Amino acid sequence: MFSDLDEQLAATLRHRAGGDVDPAPIVEHARYRGRRLRLRRRGLIAGGVAAACVALTSVVLAIPGVRSTDDPIMPAAALMLPEAQSDGTVRPEEVGADPATVHFTTDALLNDAEYATWRTGRGIESVELQGPSGQARFALARTEALLNGLQQTLSSAGRPQARTEVRVGARSGVAWFDPSGDRKLWFVRWQPADGLWAQLDTYATTRDEAAGTAGRVRFDGAHRCVVPFRLESMPPGGRLLECSVTLGRSARDSFVDGSLVVGDASGRWLTVRAQFSPAGDEAGPGDLAAGPYRVRRQGSDVLKMVVKSCHVEAFLKGWGNGYTEAEGLAVLGGYRPARDLDRPDTW
Repeated sequence: MFSDLDEQLAATLRHRAGGDVDPAPIVEHARYRGRRLRLRRRGLIAGGVAAACVALTSVVLAIPGVRSTDDPIMPAAALMLPEAQSDGTVRPEEVGADPATVHFTTDALLNDAEYATWRTGRGIESVELQGPSGQARFALARTEALLNGLQQTLSSAGRPQARTEVRVGARSGVAWFDPSGDRKLWFVRWQPADGLWAQLDTYATTRDEAAGTAGRVRFDGAHRCVVPFRLESMPPGGRLLECSVTLGRSARDSFVDGSLVVGDASGRWLTVRAQFSPAGDEAGPGDLAAGPYRVRRQGSDVLKMVVKSCHVEAFLKGWGNGYTEAEGLAVLGGYRPARDLDRPDTW
């Protein structure tokens, strides 16, 4: 879920500082700035950027680079997932059950975004949009409790106001806001169909504006959650639980990162994440073997390797729970990259 990165970052900061921290503003800033840097790395002016890496979290904090003239912004459609077969009806039992399918469409919300992070699995589906002039998150779930469990990812003053009734299209719902400087972070929650719950977090001036934006989400189509790799080796009893992918509008580097969560019925799970990194790996190959790859340990709970311009990591704890190093190496041994990182329709 969205809390994975927040929880790991908070744990790291608590370990170093000895006190509780609120990671939400740090995470939001790091995600946006780090993605801009990774997507524009090839267009940086030499010597014009200084970067610092936060250990264990792979979050990059940096001054954004300058986009070169041969790295234009692509149309908003570049942020969309490939279409999936659909009869135009979304069923509650299907939402978040298939980690390969997203059962909503947000084309109308993408115009102001530079990055879109899609996620599906474990009972919930979502997309988070980020850009210089607009940020938003939409989530669709089978229960309201799953929406209540989402951690806030957009910045605000942390003073949510009372809920009021609102209409989203022909459906009733509730809305509330949290002050955020000169603007308000609105939360609109409604049931697009019986047995389904939806929530849009977006910056807006008024409640009606926020509700109008929520009404632009459609539920008459489906999309495939895809990442540029396959996992051909699963632990005994393991299956795919969750998929997430971040796409950007850079013509040269449209893939930012993608993750698959693998787990079993006993509650064990691990995350395999690939991040685009054309610079390769300055640390060199590791001393562990995973199929055809050389792997190294990063701390005590992360395994890392480099495959076709991607840093690939297996998180055994923090972003995982209960798998051993040997099992993580077996999963990485079955990692198979896509041929073209810039064509999600071929993944």
